[in-house]
Amino acid sequence: MDTLLATNFINSGVAIGTLILAIVAIVAILQNRSQARDDWLHTQQLATEERQHQIRPIIVPVGEFTPSPATLGSALYQPNGIVIWTHQGKIELTLQNMGGGVAVNVHCVLYGPEGILTYQFVSWDNGPVGNNPVQILFEHPKQLHLAPDDSIDGVHPLYDTSPTLSSNPIEYRIACLTVTYHDLFGIKHVSIFNYTLEHRWVCVTIGKIPAVKGNEPLDLKELNDQKKQQTPKFSAPPLITSQGN
Repeated sequence: MDTLLATNFINSGVAIGTLILAIVAIVAILQNRSQARDDWLHTQQLATEERQHQIRPIIVPVGEFTPSPATLGSALYQPNGIVIWTHQGKIELTLQNMGGGVAVNVHCVLYGPEGILTYQFVSWDNGPVGNNPVQILFEHPKQLHLAPDDSIDGVHPLYDTSPTLSSNPIEYRIACLTVTYHDLFGIKHVSIFNYTLEHRWVCVTIGKIPAVKGNEPLDLKELNDQKKQQTPKFSAPPLITSQGN
């Protein structure tokens, strides 16, 4: 009887041990599958990011702003090189894509020191911009809701209004060009350049438009539309008519 009981205990122990080993093996297999899936997803993510990097557009300005052919008789610059922001008519600038992919939904704002928003120059809905240089026409907007301290990336303003300093002289920022554009993945990008008194371009930043304060990235036109919706709407007071007795 004791021998049979001992045998049953041994068999039970073997069965339990076998069950434990089976459970451990199943858990290990599931963990390996999960790790393999995570590794595959990570590899796919890296491949996608590499592809996005390879075909990202990089928009830069080339040459100086000039009056459009239709307004060649109207001066755009003062004799000292300062931009005449009251210039009537369109102006044009060449944009070059230095990246590996096409840029679409290209929006541009040339901002200067003038306090009147409609004295700035804008150009909406350009593109696609591929390998060849593209002439972009700018004009004064009938309405503009973008202030000089507004920022696309949350860091750089549309125009730097700070006083001139030896490290940041006003001569190196008589105007500021901000260009936003989308790549074929739908990712939004921005290029910001300061315009110098010698009519040269100094790069401020180029890169993806980040989420600012947790909000969805906005391009120039989207930011302008958002601010337009936030503008208080004032209605005219009701007409008061006199009632005769």
